[in-house]
Amino acid sequence: MRTTIDLDALGGLFPHRVATASELLGLGLPSGELAARCRPRGPWQHVLPGILLLAPTPPTRAQLVCAALRYGGPHSLITGVDALQLHGLRALPATGPVQILVDRALEPAAKVRVTRVSRLPAPVLRRGFLTAPLARAAVDTAKSLHQRDDLRAVLTEVMRHGGVPVAELRAGLARSSEQARQVLSELADGVRSVPQAWARAVLDDLPLPPPAWGVPLASAEGRPLGIADAWWPDLALAWQFTTAHPRPDLLKAAGVIVLHTTPTRLRQSPTAVAQDLLRAATQATTRPTPHITTRHLPPPRRPPPHP
Repeated sequence: MRTTIDLDALGGLFPHRVATASELLGLGLPSGELAARCRPRGPWQHVLPGILLLAPTPPTRAQLVCAALRYGGPHSLITGVDALQLHGLRALPATGPVQILVDRALEPAAKVRVTRVSRLPAPVLRRGFLTAPLARAAVDTAKSLHQRDDLRAVLTEVMRHGGVPVAELRAGLARSSEQARQVLSELADGVRSVPQAWARAVLDDLPLPPPAWGVPLASAEGRPLGIADAWWPDLALAWQFTTAHPRPDLLKAAGVIVLHTTPTRLRQSPTAVAQDLLRAATQATTRPTPHITTRHLPPPRRPPPHP
């Protein structure tokens, strides 16, 4: 007895409508039928060698991720930016080839970037996909990036919102680019955002002592006043360069000199910003220094898992 297969409904049998050619042949479909349905403007398409999408529309990112895992085999793991996205981090969009980790030889393909390792890390299930742990995904992402700001965005988010220690990132990137090592040095010094890194570059040529970064401030009585992105306690000078700066009226009312710089100006006009900062520092030396205290923030928490 032979069972008739409804080819148009077949996609519903496979997660994300992604199947291997061997699976379809095992169901009894002739190889000529597979080839015919994957012709231009046909109802199916080849996504990767031996991997089919049982739909005529362009693959979604989730379908590409699924196809990459099917191509890599049962022990492969998603890593790179797609893994960061699956862990709940959004510093960079997931574009280009999907990165996977494998422990066997595998032919390269256009839509997937393959990294072979002798020993795979313990997998983490995220939204139904086997994924590399967050720290490993961050390291693999950083190794593929060439723009300093992209590196800053990824590593800062992984540390700040993912809770991955700098030491763990540094160990994975010990043989990486000089840019990656410089960004890790910034993080170790307390820089926690891309605008903070731009600000640090402005300060390199100024006769000012190093500030503390991301400091929650309070009055002498303990009343919260806001957060200084950069803080000079001896001057009671606060520099804020986040777009939504927190309650500068309270800081100013407490006697703090506050300089607010937008990220765009910080990036595009560093010389003018340096002059603004020097004027603010000079102003801070001409008035009595108010008594301002600092508060402690809770440590960062890893994002909740997405099963």
